Amino acid sequence: MYKASIIVTISNEYALTENFFKNLFQIINDDINIFTVVDGETDVKTVRFLQELQNNHSNISVIFENENLGFSKANNIGAFRSESPYLIFLNSDTFPVGDALYKMIKFMDSSPDTGVAQGLILYPQSNLVQSAGHIFGFYKTTHVFDGLEQENPVVQKMAERQALASGFYITRRQLFVEEKGFDELFYNAWEGLEYSLKIHARGYKCMYYPEAKAYHVKGSGRNRRFRDESYQTGYFWHRWGEKIRIDLPDIYRLQLQEEDYKYQYLLVNGSSIREDIWSILLKEIPFHMIGQYHIEKSMSKKAISLEDSVPASFLQSRTSLLFVVDNFRDIINNYRVFNYRHSFRPHDMILDLHGNVKYPSE
Repeated sequence: MYKASIIVTISNEYALTENFFKNLFQIINDDINIFTVVDGETDVKTVRFLQELQNNHSNISVIFENENLGFSKANNIGAFRSESPYLIFLNSDTFPVGDALYKMIKFMDSSPDTGVAQGLILYPQSNLVQSAGHIFGFYKTTHVFDGLEQENPVVQKMAERQALASGFYITRRQLFVEEKGFDELFYNAWEGLEYSLKIHARGYKCMYYPEAKAYHVKGSGRNRRFRDESYQTGYFWHRWGEKIRIDLPDIYRLQLQEEDYKYQYLLVNGSSIREDIWSILLKEIPFHMIGQYHIEKSMSKKAISLEDSVPASFLQSRTSLLFVVDNFRDIINNYRVFNYRHSFRPHDMILDLHGNVKYPSE
């Protein structure tokens, strides 16, 4: 019996498919097999490549479908062919590093109370974190630590999550079968996150395991054509909205220091959510807020220029500023403003929706 089965779906992207399998066969042995599900929109060149791959490798099975079945259903078709104890789900634009897959198998073998585990997912262009699991705000979810340096101690620490990203994760086949696989109403989004929530609700741990790493060419491994994600998003929150715990503050607390609670702050909101929602998210963190300013939404769609969007009365204030944004990269490059403010040493901070805590003066 194989140690694990890799499940991957393929659409119409020849170069990506060739690169994906070239990497995969460099890092696995014959003790892991692969089920590849190919949709009916895949071009002839890619189909021929996969047929040749199957002829040359005994541990790959290629399943050709006549139509685009959607990401969840296609993965289910591959997964239910497996007889291995573990299923490893990979997006076709995900490139595991070294012995990452074997590390995941070994971790699951040693952790019987873990139902699902995700490795550390990195951006190939920057080597920065893309995902360390999922985090939940108020009816909003994002990838934990997006944009952070992978060397950061908080990134390197294994941790339990409520939910995980299915582009690079492993689960027990028995659990997957018992849950009847991914919910196929999720055509091209949410399926892995929702599955891990179900496993977590059953009492199993969903673990972020940073020893296993992979690069992800974000957005290229799923076919999103012809389907709007909005109905899937609504379906997800209808089912899970009241069951999910808001854990964004917990991620902040992992990084905040005792000194951070000693200052008074003016809140500067450059995020996509309202100040009252931030009040809910931050109510369990003992910050002392003495005022706030909201950056106009039209100004916060892209990188934020503080000179263009925040009055001088705030920027020149000696009171510490607490910036809340969607991603700290939206604001961190305001060097002139932050250098100016550093001259009178306020205790400015940046919090974002990915759980990142940054100090502009550093």
